[in-house]
Amino acid sequence: MSNIGVTGSVPISLVIVALVPNALAAARAVQTRKEQPPLTREGIEFFEKRVRPVLTEKCYKCHSAGAEKIKGGLLLDSRSGWIKGGDSGPVIVPGDPEKSRLIHAVRYTDRSLQMPPKEILPAAQIVDLATWVRMGAPDPRIDAEPSGITYQASRANHWAFLPPRHSSPPKVKEKKWPRSPIDNFILAGLEKQKLKPRPPADKRTLIRRATFDLTGLPPKPEEVDAFLADGADDAFAKVVDRLLATPQFGERWGRHWLDVSRYADSNGLEINLPYENAWRYRDYVVRAFNEDKPFDQFIREQLAGDLLPSHSEEQCYQQLIATGFLLLGPKLLFEPRKAKLEMDIVDEQIDVTTRAFLALTVSCARCHDHKFDPIPTRDYYALAGIFASTATLIWDAEPKGGPPRWRERPLAAPEKAKAVEDHAAAVAKLQASLQAAGEMKTALPGGVSSSELGGIVLDNTMAQLVGSWKESTYATNFIDKNYLQDGNTGKGEKSARFVPDLPQTGRYEVQFAYVPRRNRAKNVPVTVHAANAARTVLIDQTEPPTIDDLFVSLGTFEFAAGTNGAVVISNEGTEGFVTIDAVRFVPAGMEMTMKMQTGQKARAKKSGTAMTDRSIHQLLDDLQELRAKEPPPVPMAMAAQDGTICNCRINLRGDPEKLGPEVPRGFLSVLEKTVPPPASLSAEASGRLELAEWIASNQNPLTARVAVNRIWHYLFGGRLVESVDNFGALGERPTHPELLDYLALRFMEQGWSFKKIIRALMLSSTYQMSSDLDPLAYAKDPENKLMWRMNRRRLDAEAIRDAVLAVSGQLDLTMGGSLSPTNDAPFGAAAIASNAQVASTRRSLYLPVIRNDTPDLFQVFDFADPYLVTGKRHTTTAPTQALFMMNSPFMLAQSRQWAGALLATAAANDAQRVASAYTQAFGRPAGAEATERALRFIAEYQAALEKNEPDLEKRRLMAWQSFCHALLASTEFRFIN
Repeated sequence: MSNIGVTGSVPISLVIVALVPNALAAARAVQTRKEQPPLTREGIEFFEKRVRPVLTEKCYKCHSAGAEKIKGGLLLDSRSGWIKGGDSGPVIVPGDPEKSRLIHAVRYTDRSLQMPPKEILPAAQIVDLATWVRMGAPDPRIDAEPSGITYQASRANHWAFLPPRHSSPPKVKEKKWPRSPIDNFILAGLEKQKLKPRPPADKRTLIRRATFDLTGLPPKPEEVDAFLADGADDAFAKVVDRLLATPQFGERWGRHWLDVSRYADSNGLEINLPYENAWRYRDYVVRAFNEDKPFDQFIREQLAGDLLPSHSEEQCYQQLIATGFLLLGPKLLFEPRKAKLEMDIVDEQIDVTTRAFLALTVSCARCHDHKFDPIPTRDYYALAGIFASTATLIWDAEPKGGPPRWRERPLAAPEKAKAVEDHAAAVAKLQASLQAAGEMKTALPGGVSSSELGGIVLDNTMAQLVGSWKESTYATNFIDKNYLQDGNTGKGEKSARFVPDLPQTGRYEVQFAYVPRRNRAKNVPVTVHAANAARTVLIDQTEPPTIDDLFVSLGTFEFAAGTNGAVVISNEGTEGFVTIDAVRFVPAGMEMTMKMQTGQKARAKKSGTAMTDRSIHQLLDDLQELRAKEPPPVPMAMAAQDGTICNCRINLRGDPEKLGPEVPRGFLSVLEKTVPPPASLSAEASGRLELAEWIASNQNPLTARVAVNRIWHYLFGGRLVESVDNFGALGERPTHPELLDYLALRFMEQGWSFKKIIRALMLSSTYQMSSDLDPLAYAKDPENKLMWRMNRRRLDAEAIRDAVLAVSGQLDLTMGGSLSPTNDAPFGAAAIASNAQVASTRRSLYLPVIRNDTPDLFQVFDFADPYLVTGKRHTTTAPTQALFMMNSPFMLAQSRQWAGALLATAAANDAQRVASAYTQAFGRPAGAEATERALRFIAEYQAALEKNEPDLEKRRLMAWQSFCHALLASTEFRFIN
């Protein structure tokens, strides 16, 4: 592959960690003697959200300065404490959880070292602690001096909490360069540092860049040719307008938002159930971007779409689907403490809402006042009340009904939804009856329990048997587990003797139970041995028993107390089957009462028996008939709705079982002067609609800034504010604050339109610069903070896969719908192996996102973590990426498809095929030298195969496959200049 010529590349400076102002700088300045990796925003945020709450709740009681007795000499309430360790030495080895005694202790792998001592931590918390140690155990808790941040200072001075300011575009010396006011802001900064912007990119580079940025796909050769042939001044504007109008725009930019909304098609965590209808939210997002839905409305619909008015059924359903935003997060469904589970879900909803729309880490205030931003715990629980008043889960009424489920709502008219609901209830009722009948059949095959019959009942199991009797359960109305039958054999050789233990001397009615059938004997001798006489009664067992279909009376007899009497049933002289079920003794004077009681119980049992019979003989038919009348299915969507309206009480140290004062529902106090909240929230609604209006307000200083900063990031590959999901004290300050405010204000003035702001940015000279290196500018600004050139960017995972499929001719552009399994089983290795993730040639957007099991290509190329809000993906360069491009079955298959397509074209010669391949892969011609090398490579490769492959056509295909594979695996293919 090294013989194939591709364009060279300039060095890429990957900025992994930038200096963080204020608190982070102060924390770094007082690092202790022990070495620790530099603190990063991500590390501190992870500690504050995932680690500090666990340490506070589970460890501080025994391992903090405030503990009554410090156990083992170990302090975990400061960084210096765990560095020093306890009586047995250090407990954490930063970067290596396997060598850290703290991790061994919480995993319970050593019986002599278990923390906490009374019960093991939940699995998710153990994973968080191990992840924290693997990250280098970032810990901002410094004893030496405070961070220097106060709430008052932050409220008054922190840039993100101040309203955007109107600024006139600055004047510049190079007046010909700016195409828009955006360029004035960039050029002014460059001129201040005596730097110049790079020249414009060539047209091939520009259309490839724009097409990937707006659609996530490579430009088609004919699109490149049309742009090259268009000499008009607005030629690029026409390209941008065409791309903005394609449905692939919504797919590309919708995927950006799905990163932010932590979209997934499964729950993840300990029970990875599929989110069968999550795809509806994904399709809603794609549609919203294609329709250029105003972003403020996009916010309202995702937070409170179910509470918004609608003008049509379709609008109503789309707004319902939008609220899936709140339900998509992972849930610890097997958390045994209901209050803890509910508050964990509330916390996750607070986190995604405030990070996605405000770029604030509000959830860090769950256990204590935010350590860096002016967000007190009281504000956290004011928001928590809003989400606690939102119904997210459905709990089974049965105590052992399994874990709760997330809420889904019908997308249909009420009467249609009710018809489906009623039918489902009827089916469920029949299924429950079927199950009950089965359980009854197992427990009481005959449907009657001797313990619930009055009198003194002797079941057949208590009889003294002579001869071989067979146990039977063939009938459906008998007492207890079975009855006996003689098999119609051994006549005169079989008998059963029942001996009662009577409590007192007196007269008793004797009753005999048997199971009638047509093939039974008509003259079964039953002899009653009473106190003074014996009498034999012949029973016709072809006739049903006269006492509630169970017993027949043999008469009333005098019996002495104790075991002096008996009843003997024989098969002597009989023709036909003889059956024996039970014998009952009823004290005289109680016959009528017993018959009434027996009748009631027997009727109840008979009803149960009849139900058993129906279950076996009729219920299945009824169920089949009911299912045949099933109404048309109603589509369902993960959607929120208001639940029981309540305020939250502060959870002391984040523990929902340790409650502090109640906090009225409300918003963030740090912004109350800028965005006045309502005086109070209605007691009849959750407050989500008011929260949505507050966030989407033109007065909110954060929302528009956060949105345009993300747009800038997606188009330019970094800056204006590098910390796209954190505008708080730990985030970076903007490199061009006036430009950020200009864009935010213009965004709102133009109706919160994504397409308009994207168009303005792409038509700027800044966007159209080349990515060529300027040594002088690089020396002054190696991170390109001043934007003196366009950043060279690697394609993300989806764009790489989609580009490979597009070039090979296999890409399926079908939009929407679900590829996920449609059952309730948790996702496992076997399910994933057969999943459509592998086989589908649809766009990557439509592949199921399975938490805990991301496809290899996505993992290797830094796919967004579906557990987290991700406004900016990490971009890594690793050997596994090149190995995947060279060795994966996917790449081999697609290079073969592409080679076959090239060979099938009507090109005049192989040189034209090489030229076509370069144009498809890179959007540029091959050049004479590259073409000559390619042809020589193909010829030599084909010749080398002659010994092992006699078929010329197969050798030719294999050689071209290798050539195509080389192009797809090249650096140029997966980078845009």
